[in-house]
Amino acid sequence: MLEELLTRDDCANCKICCKFEEDELIDAPVFNKNQVEYIKKNIDNSIGFEEKNGTFQIKLKPYNNKYICPLLSDNGCNLPDKYRPFDCESWPFYIMKKGNVYVITKSDFCPVFNMLSKDRIDNYIKDHFLDIAKKVIAESPELITEYNRELEILYEIE
Repeated sequence: MLEELLTRDDCANCKICCKFEEDELIDAPVFNKNQVEYIKKNIDNSIGFEEKNGTFQIKLKPYNNKYICPLLSDNGCNLPDKYRPFDCESWPFYIMKKGNVYVITKSDFCPVFNMLSKDRIDNYIKDHFLDIAKKVIAESPELITEYNRELEILYEIE
């Protein structure tokens, strides 16, 4: 989804988005029923999920004093693109709800993203990501989390 900003090689060489600190467990990827069924049938039936409001948050596994997505391998994510959750496809962006307003925020942990200019990120949001965010809000509001951790707000969606 973010190919104009991040390459597959950038992501495959880093994988920081698949590793979580204790206070980031809320950000574990959320899946829909079809994605969970695919994972259980084709990848690993033992991967756990916690149902939340009709979505399924993956249970992360402990890894070197952190937590890691059980779908991560040495070669990157085990999921084909069409089964990857929105959380993973859109990271390091987050769509969150702050009061009555939806906002686009970003993680500060993506090393490649941190090298991009603010103008480039702002233009990408306006030219590409804003339409995607509005579609997710309209069609899948259960995927939107409450604003947390005082992340930088890049855009307020009207």
